[in-house]
Amino acid sequence: MVAELRSWSSLMLVVVVGALLLACGGGASEKEFVDACMKEGQGGASALLDKELGVTRESFCSCGAKVAKSSLSSDGYQAMVLDMQGKKQEASAITSKMSEAEQTAAITVAGEMLEKCVATK
Repeated sequence: MVAELRSWSSLMLVVVVGALLLACGGGASEKEFVDACMKEGQGGASALLDKELGVTRESFCSCGAKVAKSSLSSDGYQAMVLDMQGKKQEASAITSKMSEAEQTAAITVAGEMLEKCVATK
């Protein structure tokens, strides 16, 4: 009985620690996404596009983080953040290991962001 209880306790500990690790280390946060998006948007072309579309960079990036988080795998989300941070090789290393479906989602999410985030002005 004691051995069974000890085994059960060990299993629960593993489950709890695993859940905490996933919650804490599950890739880039929305704040990291927004920060990377804001920095990437400092270029002249992005500023002109924002003005043309009538959106603010901050609202677009905040909305985009939510769209990307809900549309991409954690690897796809991380790769997108790394790409916006200018870490192209790190982003490529992640995407090269992703499934074809994940890679396709990563390509189409930019269009989804435009569709959903520009409309929210």
